[in-house]
Amino acid sequence: MNAPVADVVAELTATGTGDILVNSSPSVIKALLAADLVDRLFLLICPEIAGSGQRLFDDGLPGSRWTLTHHTTGELGESAMVYDRVR
Repeated sequence: MNAPVADVVAELTATGTGDILVNSSPSVIKALLAADLVDRLFLLICPEIAGSGQRLFDDGLPGSRWTLTHHTTGELGESAMVYDRVR
């Protein structure tokens, strides 16, 4: 399927059941955030500086509110967090 991501998600939501998971695709996640189609974010922050890569939260995204629903810190200082969208 070669359609805008928001259209694909709308079609999947209308015709299916269950959750839609997007894994490690900043371009898809940014498009879904811009269309306000994200209900939950799973974020992993590692104590390393890679020095490059795409930003997930670019300027220009619409404002939104999120609640931290889970947080775990690993042995090397990595933080795993789950945020749910407040609607």
